[in-house]
Amino acid sequence: MDIAEREDTLLSLIRHARATGLGASTADIAGITGFSHQKIVPILQDLIKSGEVIDLGNDTFQLSDAGICAAEAIMRRHHVLEAFLQEMLGMDHEKAHAQACTMEHHATDDTINRLRQFLKGGRDCPAHCFGHRRRCSLKSLSDCKNGDIVRIDAIKGCGRGARLADLGLIPGEQVIVKQRMADTLLIRVKDCDIAISPEIARSVLVEVDL
Repeated sequence: MDIAEREDTLLSLIRHARATGLGASTADIAGITGFSHQKIVPILQDLIKSGEVIDLGNDTFQLSDAGICAAEAIMRRHHVLEAFLQEMLGMDHEKAHAQACTMEHHATDDTINRLRQFLKGGRDCPAHCFGHRRRCSLKSLSDCKNGDIVRIDAIKGCGRGARLADLGLIPGEQVIVKQRMADTLLIRVKDCDIAISPEIARSVLVEVDL
C-alpha cells in the first residue's frame, strides 16, 4: 500500500476530529484527501488491522491512541519541512506547503532531526545590530502563547531581514500565534499560516497588539 495514501488518511481523520470533535465517514475522508471510496475502504481496513483506526460502525471511523501519535508525527514532519523550505530556501507559503505535503511521507526521522537541529541553530547578533530602544520591554515571538495576537516591533540579528520579509515578518505586521510545538511555531501572518523554527521565533521581537 502507498505510504502517502495511508498517511494522508490518518491526517484526514485527525483534521476532521479537531475540526468537528466527531468521527469521520468515508465521504468525509474522501472530501479531505480527494481519494475515491474504492481507494479509502482498503486503506481503512489496513489501518484498523494495524490498530491505528477504530471502526465505530455506521460508516464512522476515528483514530486510536496509536493513530493519533502517528498522525501527529506526520504533522510534525510537515511543519519542520515547511519551515525549512520557507526560511532557508525562500519559498512562498503555498509552494512550501505543497512541497512539504509530498516530502513528509518520505523524509526519514534522521533527516527531520537534522533539519530540526539546523533550524534551531544560529546566534543572535549584539543589540547594536537592531537598536536598543525600549527593547527590554518587549518579548520574543517564541515566548508567546497559543492565541496571542501581537505586532512585530523589530528583528534581531544581522542578515535576517530580507529572508523574514519574504515570509511577511516585518516590523508593524500583526501576528497571531496559532500553535506552539517543540520544534516549530505555527503563526498567521497576512491571512497565511506559516511554520517557523524556534531560532527564527526568538529573533522576532513583538509587543501585544491591543
